[in-house]
Amino acid sequence: MERRYKRMTSISPISIADIVLLLLIFFLLTSTFVIQQGIRVKLPKAFSEESATPDRITITMTEEGQLFLEDGLVGLDKLEIVLKEMIEEIGNPLIVIRADRTIIIEKVIRVMDITREAGAEKLLIATEHIMR
Repeated sequence: MERRYKRMTSISPISIADIVLLLLIFFLLTSTFVIQQGIRVKLPKAFSEESATPDRITITMTEEGQLFLEDGLVGLDKLEIVLKEMIEEIGNPLIVIRADRTIIIEKVIRVMDITREAGAEKLLIATEHIMR
């Protein structure tokens, strides 16, 4: 008598669930990291953190006093005009101010005032997250 062994042709649903879970964790972790390239700024530190949103405009203030709107250099006198156009184009974006920690707070407040005059309703000051 000859016995023939049949192979199992089904895949265990538990192993598929494990793979899907690992892929989900991988994509969740990698998608939360937003890399700002080009402009080096030492951000102030804070315990709380907030994730980035897609409808946002970034204003960067460097240690040397330069002002960048997104990745383009802009003067303080032209900031309101350019920002107003961007706000009208996007709708109601979140304005993220990335100011170097050595910047005098008065300059940051001036930029915040300009963004309010340009029509911004939502403002956020970017910080580095401190691990507790």
